[in-house]
Amino acid sequence: MSFWPKEITFQDIGLSTLWAFIAWLVGSIIIMIIVFGTSSLVDIPGTFEQARLGTATNGMFPFVLSFITFVATTSSIILTSFILNLTNPERYKKNGIVYWQIAFFGILTYIFITPIYIYTGLLAYDNILFIFIFHCILLAFGTSIILEVLNNYRYILTGIYGSFVGLFLTSVITLLIFNSFTEGTAKLISLLILFPIINAAIVFFKQIFEFGYYKYNKLTNLDQLWDIFYQIEEEEKRALREEEEKNSL
Repeated sequence: MSFWPKEITFQDIGLSTLWAFIAWLVGSIIIMIIVFGTSSLVDIPGTFEQARLGTATNGMFPFVLSFITFVATTSSIILTSFILNLTNPERYKKNGIVYWQIAFFGILTYIFITPIYIYTGLLAYDNILFIFIFHCILLAFGTSIILEVLNNYRYILTGIYGSFVGLFLTSVITLLIFNSFTEGTAKLISLLILFPIINAAIVFFKQIFEFGYYKYNKLTNLDQLWDIFYQIEEEEKRALREEEEKNSL
């Protein structure tokens, strides 16, 4: 028996990936606006150059970078949820609880990762860029999980496994792209490019996993993951019937 509510197509995957990219592209634009708007107070490229030359830098810089990342990523993950509701309302419901939980996750992540920004800044400024990447990947992955849990709790396993597939492959691709840039300024610019790519890649690979499982389900009519709660309920009913049969003997 198949429990898929609708057929999954490459068009669906492409549209979801495109909108995920656009949502976080807005985040990149927000980062650029903040960076240029506060350049008189905090010169981010100049600070990295000072650190590279071994001169003194502003001790508050890691905290500022963490806050900029928080504003951009929180705006992007809320926008991602909003766009998913518009493009796929059957799967992603419009619900204030969902927006609040996503915002709370962004705030909680910011609280716990800011000390890592600061500590890393005390050791080596270049490594802060890796913390930025880790921060973005963590938020994109966590948002993907939250959206699946709150919108598709009956069909949660495919979303969770697909999100983990997206996490692993996106991490590898992101680090390969980032490490291909050698100069400090180029690495900074690459982060603006990688920012939307991270979210789009996680969505893409998650949906590719779901598409593959969908085809497997259609081909074999077997379902180990999709409607897991239905399977649990059926197993409990079967066990109850067997117990009743034993007691009636």
